[in-house]
Amino acid sequence: MPTDYRLPTTDYRPDYRLLKRITIALAFLFVFTAAFSQLHLVYSQKFFEVTGEAKWVWAHHRMSDDVPLAFFAARDVVLPERRRYTFLKILGDPEYTLFVNGRQLAARRIDAEDRQIDFYDLSSVVKTGRNRIVVAVRANKGVGGLIAAVDIGPETENWIVTDDTWRIFRTWDPQILVHDPPQLAWESPVIVGEPPIGRWNFLPAKKREFDAMPATLLAPKEAFALKAKLPMIRTVSGVAVAVAEQQRANAFDFGFTRGHIRVTLDKPQAIGSRAVIVRTANLREELNAIEWNTRSLVFAPGEQAVVTPDEESFRYVLVYGVGARAEVVR
Repeated sequence: MPTDYRLPTTDYRPDYRLLKRITIALAFLFVFTAAFSQLHLVYSQKFFEVTGEAKWVWAHHRMSDDVPLAFFAARDVVLPERRRYTFLKILGDPEYTLFVNGRQLAARRIDAEDRQIDFYDLSSVVKTGRNRIVVAVRANKGVGGLIAAVDIGPETENWIVTDDTWRIFRTWDPQILVHDPPQLAWESPVIVGEPPIGRWNFLPAKKREFDAMPATLLAPKEAFALKAKLPMIRTVSGVAVAVAEQQRANAFDFGFTRGHIRVTLDKPQAIGSRAVIVRTANLREELNAIEWNTRSLVFAPGEQAVVTPDEESFRYVLVYGVGARAEVVR
């Protein structure tokens, strides 16, 4: 019999069910992308209305080195006579202190779970003409951001914003609060970027009142030296492990009290920023325990005293290292 070499017939007709499923999937993807883009535009506009063209700024610093950093961002603002009000929207992350015309108005340590733009009414503390805003920013790991914007009326929101016109001072001098000290060098800030960016994303604004400035200084009833255990994270063979290191420390007994902790160095910080680690305790036996509730106070060059922004209840303050002492202000 003759051999039939004809190839089998292939059906090239389209699979309409498959095409239908692909069409539905593409339509869903298109609708989702359009909705997400619209939502992003809405929230971007909403955030733009909060801080306008303000940029997140920072000092020149190698953030990957985990080196502490403290600096002072300053800006002179000339306010017109005909203004409705003067509002300031600001966030200095992870910790900032706000000064206006030489007066400390507020200090805040940022909660990582509750980052918000702080909204202050400066109308009662500013004047027509030249005013000065100074923000002290502190970061234990050297990483953070500062953003600010000034409103003077409904039609003039975000009239002054953080940008490259601000001046960064790395060395502390009380004159910074009122004018640019001629003997101090300053630099322009690094522009980190416009919001939303990084860990800040879209942040809401929250109205805050000025802090009541501490007026009473409380000295410790007793002070004594000890070797305390400081919890640390070390990398061993590529694995992060928790260890306890013994360090010299000084404990200060204030009796049971509540207030802000002020740490004073025996000598002003000379070169570079320095972090002093402290923690509080209520019982004496807790001083030798391994506790993770430590915090760092970062000193800029030229600074001799730093006060914690938050108020606490405690009896003892433990200061790790030497050359620093603790007091309480309230």
